[in-house]
Amino acid sequence: MSFIFSCHWNGRFGNRMHQYAYGMTYARKYNIPFILPSRWEGTVLFKNHKNYTLDYEMQEALFDVMNDKSFGEKRKKVVQDFLPEVKFINPKLSSENYASYEDPICFDDLCAYHPSIFAEMSKKYLLEIFEFSDEVKETDAYKYWQSRAGTYDIAHLRRDDISNPEYNRTNEQGYSVISKKSYHDAMIEFGFDPLKIEWTSDDHLKKWHKNRKITERFSWNYPIGSEYRRGLIFDWLEDFLRLYFARNIFRANSSFSWWAAFLSPTATVYSPVLDKQVIYGRDYLATWFPRPWKEIKVKFVKGNHPHWMYGNDDIFIND
Repeated sequence: MSFIFSCHWNGRFGNRMHQYAYGMTYARKYNIPFILPSRWEGTVLFKNHKNYTLDYEMQEALFDVMNDKSFGEKRKKVVQDFLPEVKFINPKLSSENYASYEDPICFDDLCAYHPSIFAEMSKKYLLEIFEFSDEVKETDAYKYWQSRAGTYDIAHLRRDDISNPEYNRTNEQGYSVISKKSYHDAMIEFGFDPLKIEWTSDDHLKKWHKNRKITERFSWNYPIGSEYRRGLIFDWLEDFLRLYFARNIFRANSSFSWWAAFLSPTATVYSPVLDKQVIYGRDYLATWFPRPWKEIKVKFVKGNHPHWMYGNDDIFIND
């Protein structure tokens, strides 16, 4: 029997949702199993999560080469040692991503960077597989934000590591820091009073989100991901629910808020259009006039379709 599997998680929760959505869509198309690299946040969060995970020995062998780049020779060899007949596919290639294969299929990709990936997806199906679990629905956070569903407007600021110059100088990442003024201008353009908009962010230093509530930060470890704690579940879950239940969302350049906006049963969404890329603390306006702290000014449009990363096609998913 054929099956499809991922040999590596790329990124954190929002990015992993893209990988899960692709793998599940492919598996549904051909009625075959989808096998995950390991348990992940979705194992706890989603009611209809019934996937297999890789054999423990294979997980351990892949963990030993986790820092190799996608389909690096070491990682590829590990997979072939366990499954000599495996077929490696590239989800970014329309000729491969939904083609039919007789052998086991392996991918190692973010699964968010080509329109053909989304063309096969069904919003109805994604809402089904991403339905919250009973455990989530029993949390105090879920009950509180559900009680306010559709009654408040919110903006999401993406900050944390992408606004850390030291991090950006020593790590490869592609996120720009969108200025808060971009949000204010968009709110006014679309008829909102900025003073009546609530905010959520990962600005733990309170540089931009000065009245952000102090919250504890849990640990994160590959491959499982975020640390789980009974009652709270994950340290970011309330932020996700706060977006999910809003009436209007001014979302960030973030897969996290893209998914919260996509899944929301209540929200109208306004999204930034990433027409430029400037890495905070690393890129410069000009060699003769350094501006290492530069934020970018962008326009917002109504809808959730603009991609959350610079230089990528809009995301359209069928109903």
